[in-house]
Amino acid sequence: IDGIFVGNFIGATALAAINISMPVFALFAAVVFMLNVGGSVMCGKFIGEGDQAAASSIFSKTLYAGFALAVLISAGCLLFMDEVVSLLGANDQLRPLVIDYMTIIVLAAPLLILALTLDYFVRVDGRPVLASVALVSYGVINVALDWLFIVRWEWGIKGAAGATAIAEACIFFVLLTHWFNPRCSLKLVAVRDGWNDLLKAAYNGFSEFANELSIGLITLLFNWVMITRLGVEGVAAFTIIGYLLYVGLNFCYGISESLQPTVSKNLGARQAGRIVEFTGTAMISSLCVGLILCLLFVFLPEFLISLFLRPGEEQTVRIALAFIAMFWPAFLFNGMNITLASYFTAMHKPIQSATIAISRSLALPGLGLLLLPQWLGDQGVFLAIP
Repeated sequence: IDGIFVGNFIGATALAAINISMPVFALFAAVVFMLNVGGSVMCGKFIGEGDQAAASSIFSKTLYAGFALAVLISAGCLLFMDEVVSLLGANDQLRPLVIDYMTIIVLAAPLLILALTLDYFVRVDGRPVLASVALVSYGVINVALDWLFIVRWEWGIKGAAGATAIAEACIFFVLLTHWFNPRCSLKLVAVRDGWNDLLKAAYNGFSEFANELSIGLITLLFNWVMITRLGVEGVAAFTIIGYLLYVGLNFCYGISESLQPTVSKNLGARQAGRIVEFTGTAMISSLCVGLILCLLFVFLPEFLISLFLRPGEEQTVRIALAFIAMFWPAFLFNGMNITLASYFTAMHKPIQSATIAISRSLALPGLGLLLLPQWLGDQGVFLAIP
């Protein structure tokens, strides 16, 4: 929704600026998801075994560590903003927009990290509906504030960032209500020792760290290649494809993240048959989502691209259409790869999970982006991820 409002009411250059910023947010996501996924899987296993004290301990450690790391990353970005923006590849045209957007988002990041941590543990504590309500509230509030800040008040890219930051705060306060509910079994406890559990959780969640960090690195590499070969319009076109990819991936992440607590709890309860059933359902669901998305990309590419651009951005549209024509097969396999990685994480097999994650998010796309353009020109750039 941010992309639709920014593209239609600010322009393609602002879209490109947001995409230039994405690797920083991938760093936040990498650290936090590593802790949250690993910690919540461990917590689910403890709950399945009936050990509430151990479950509360790993929840508390994950929350403290995630917030501390988010504050450190935010402080580093704010202190060295000019150097970070240069490293991201922003040219003189994009630099002021990137700084305006990143400053607000980075300031709000620690609160978002707390909210996302609560989201994972509220689900594993038996209240997935509340977690969903929080995230749906985030979406609705973000859309409403985008309209107010960007369309009515004309705050530009700062309005987009502000809408996102305020909506992130709302997730936190909705999820906080779980700890005042009688159904809550997890407690926030003081932790002085036993931090090795958190290291084990981080190790188990390493595939998520590798996946998110890889996405950031590939986005950075793509931005460099696109701005060099096709200019700001190329980065804007890649941003549109990225938004469409993000929507598709979120369906698949929704499936895979619901798989994790069910598998981890049944692992603790030694219910192997239910693990097989849940995993099979998730794989079939991911394949069906991929088929539907492929059909949309094949038959409605102009409509999908037009959602993000105002009239007169013909060069960006042309590049995006060429990109999407080569890109759509990625969705046939993306969801199943994500689901398999989540399954291995929930089964406490981080090496297998990380192998899938690094291969699909960094190693193979990176090799493709380095090699294919030499043989196929711009089409090689578009084919790297598929």
